[in-house]
Parts: sequence; C-alpha cells; structure tokens
Amino acid sequence: MNGFSAFLGKELQEIKKTWRIWVIPGMLLFFAVSSPLLALLMPTLISSMAESQPGVTITLPPATWVDAYGQFLKNLNQIVLIAIVITGAGSISSERASGTAVLTLTKPIARSTFILAKILSQSILLVACSALGAILCAALTRVIFGPAPLWPFAEAVLLWLAYALLLVTVMTLVSVWFPARGAAAGAGLAFLFLNFLIAIWAPAVRYTFAGLLPAASKALVGQPPVVWPLVTAAGMSVVCAVVAVRIFRRQEL
Repeated sequence: MNGFSAFLGKELQEIKKTWRIWVIPGMLLFFAVSSPLLALLMPTLISSMAESQPGVTITLPPATWVDAYGQFLKNLNQIVLIAIVITGAGSISSERASGTAVLTLTKPIARSTFILAKILSQSILLVACSALGAILCAALTRVIFGPAPLWPFAEAVLLWLAYALLLVTVMTLVSVWFPARGAAAGAGLAFLFLNFLIAIWAPAVRYTFAGLLPAASKALVGQPPVVWPLVTAAGMSVVCAVVAVRIFRRQEL
C-alpha cells in the first residue's frame, strides 16, 4: 500500500478543515454535557407537566448516575449512529462525483490505500471524540450525582463504539457500491434499522453484532461482557473493508 501513512495524514488534515470536524464531535460533546443535566431535570419536568392536568399526579424517584449514563447511551444509539450513516454516505461517492478520487489516484496511491485510509481516518476521529465525550459525561455525572462507578459506563461506551466502527466500515462499502450519496445513505439507514429489528430475536442478540447495542445498555446494570457480538462485528468489519477494496479496484472512475 504505497504512501499509506502520507495519505492517512492528508485525510486527517482534511477532516480538521471540513464540516466533518463539527458534526459527530459536536454531537458527542453536546450529549456529554446535556445528558446528565436532562437526567437531573427529567423527574421535575414530568411532575410539572402532570400537575398542569387536573387530577393527574406523577411522582418519580430522584434521578441517579444510571439515568445520566443511560441518557447518554440513548442519544448515541438514536442520533449519533444516524449521523455516522449520513456523513459516511459520501466518503467515497462524493469524491468520485467531484473528480477528487481520480486526481488522487493518478499519484502513486493504490486503491486499497485510498479505501483503508478513509476507514481508518474516520475511525480515529470517532474513537477520539467518543473517548472525550465519555470522559466529559462521566465527570459531569460525578459532579451532579456524586460518586458513580466508571467501569460499567466505560464498558457500555466501548460496546457502542464497536458497533459504530462497524457502521463506519459498512458505510464505506455502500459509498463505494452506490455512485449516488442519497442511495448510499438509504442503504446505510436500511442496514441500521434492520439491525434494530434483528435485535428483537434472542439468538441474534447473543451471537451476532446486532447484540452490541443491547449489551451496551445492559452493561450499566452489571451485564456480563459479551464475546460473540464483538467477534462477529470485527469479522464483519474486515469483510466489508475487503469487499469495498475489491469493488473499488474494478470500478471506472
């Protein structure tokens, strides 16, 4: 893979100069701050709304660190994953449409380098921002709710991150496969929602990567670590990367 390090460095520099540096990082940092605050205020908000209705009384127990961490994970599952799909849809297709891919590949850059550097640069950004968001959320949770265990939260975020990294690779594949960004986004959303449906089936949760998101939520309450979902996620990531490279090698730019 000629020039892999140089091309990876270029990709990381481009991320810092484009809108991508604000979307997912901005979301993660926003949810890191807002999730503990929302968990703290939610019982009061619900009680206030109930009091506005005659004869309705709702009393909720005080929020705890579990609610803060759970709110953060809920935002990751519902919003950040969709953002990964939308931003990843144009990772390859937009460069082909604009002619940037052709210009890059006229230099001594292998097509495998082009694909793998794209995956790795997006993964580095996601890992770094997820770690920063998790640290900020844990620190604010401790300030608001007092001492809170860190390992269950760290395990939950790591399980979510394993799924998010798989999604990055899947989006690279569909961005190679479909020339239109909208079609790639649609395929990515279909993959995401299909996983949500499959997660209803217990064997799929136990043995496939569809079980990563449920396992992340259960990790907060002491769920034992999962093995097969992590193994299948890693295997699926490798398969998607290999298929993306092979398809890209055969395409005319």
